[in-house]
Amino acid sequence: MPSSLKAAFKDVGDGIRLAPLWWRLGLDQTTSRFQRSILGPFWMACNLLVVAFALAFIVGGLMGVDLSKSYPQVVAGLLAWSLVGVTIADAQAIFLFNAGLMQSQRLPLSFYVFLHGLKAITNFVTQMLAFWAMMLVLGRFTLPHWTLLPGVALILLNVCFLGFIIAIPSTRFRDIGYMMGFLVQMIFYITPVFWLREQMSEKRRWVADFNPLAHQIELLRAPLTGKAPLLMDWWWTLGTTGVFALIALLLLAKFGKRVVFWL
Repeated sequence: MPSSLKAAFKDVGDGIRLAPLWWRLGLDQTTSRFQRSILGPFWMACNLLVVAFALAFIVGGLMGVDLSKSYPQVVAGLLAWSLVGVTIADAQAIFLFNAGLMQSQRLPLSFYVFLHGLKAITNFVTQMLAFWAMMLVLGRFTLPHWTLLPGVALILLNVCFLGFIIAIPSTRFRDIGYMMGFLVQMIFYITPVFWLREQMSEKRRWVADFNPLAHQIELLRAPLTGKAPLLMDWWWTLGTTGVFALIALLLLAKFGKRVVFWL
């Protein structure tokens, strides 16, 4: 095995061993954002619920879908997007946001990627609690399917691998960070987040069928609404996870030592 690839595996291993440190730092950074706030992180959940209501109202009005039926699907889709899509947009600033710490402390790059993943899952859990509370109020609550836990774990792996893939080139070429904002916004509309695959005509369903993010969304939305994800969603997500892992390790092996000099 080449020495650079060994260094990449060592970086990931060192990051895992530092779990208590990035766990504590991630929780501190999350809570510090909402100092002197009564609701704290639940403000993110309020934003989710309001946006979901607006989109469900639009979907119901334009497509003739019953709002009571569309709202849980829309909220669950936006909740899944907060872990799948929003973290992609945020990944470009992983190393830039931690530039001061990186220049003063020798920590593995995976430390900052895992920190990014921790904050993403913290936000997701906070919004998920608000989602269940709202469904209880509306009388639409259903017990989540057991596949939610392995689905979240698999998506979290994707978040971490994509963190390397996006953050490394974004640190070298800052234009990528600006481009990611436009790209994620475009992907949001062509991914079944606030609409369902079944609502598309058969001729255009390939947009969802060949969209990896669509399968990741369904891997979370289905169990959130009490259903089991399709086997196709599992295979697509497992396949993309393997591809992302390979690309992430190659990037880390080739450019890992240069990142700190690009800050």
